[in-house]
Amino acid sequence: MIWILIAFLASLVVLALVLPVMRGVRGSLADGTDVFVGQLAELDRDRELGFIETAAARQAELEIRRRMSQSAAVAGTDAASVSTVLRRGLVAGSGVSAILAVALYLILGSPHLVGMEPARAPELPEEAREIMAELANLRASLESNPDNPQGWAVLGEANLRIGRYTVAAEAFESAIDWEPGSAYLFASLGQARLFEAGGTMTPTAREAFARALDVDPLDVRARFFMAEAVYQDGDREAALASWQAILDESGADAAYRGMVEARIAAARAESALDGQPGDDGNQ
Repeated sequence: MIWILIAFLASLVVLALVLPVMRGVRGSLADGTDVFVGQLAELDRDRELGFIETAAARQAELEIRRRMSQSAAVAGTDAASVSTVLRRGLVAGSGVSAILAVALYLILGSPHLVGMEPARAPELPEEAREIMAELANLRASLESNPDNPQGWAVLGEANLRIGRYTVAAEAFESAIDWEPGSAYLFASLGQARLFEAGGTMTPTAREAFARALDVDPLDVRARFFMAEAVYQDGDREAALASWQAILDESGADAAYRGMVEARIAAARAESALDGQPGDDGNQ
């Protein structure tokens, strides 16, 4: 059924393009008639002024009119020929265009989806909807009263945890506008930008971590991710040394030890696969 409809619509398009052409073009083509009219007028003046005898003038007039008639016939034939060629070309082009359009749809389109109902996005659980509503209310409140860096930080942290990294980064940037001396906020911004890029250390993420270290050189999160930047730059030994230094300076019960140890293990495994030396320091 769908193919009949497509063919019908294509036919309508072709007819809409072809019918005006099939009627032909009404108009006149330049055939040199004006030149002969001018010659006749000049001949009449010469005859009135006595520059040419009546018999000779009559003979010249007949010759001019013969040439005028011959020229008009040739021009009419050429015009008809050109018009015919144009009409045939446009008709053929319209038909080919319609056929190509259908063929391209078959190749590039998705005809198998015609008539199918679009898939519906799964509904969020009630708890998730409540959280999203609370975040929306918090954002609206902060936009009305932006002088609240703690509120922006809460909004950023919440969005960071649920994977809305761009929204989280924007919230942290708003918090920094009101509290530019917080290493925590800069490290959080860097983490959001890093996760936003799928784990690739972008210039904006690197700058945020660097700003965090400017405020607090001992900020563990900023140190950890700056070591990641060094690792992605290709200096694996330096990155491993930085991560190991974090472990050496941390307490045995530090919450972040597991994350650092896992990253060191992954880096060493990757170095082993690549045949590159790694830091064999003790954890």
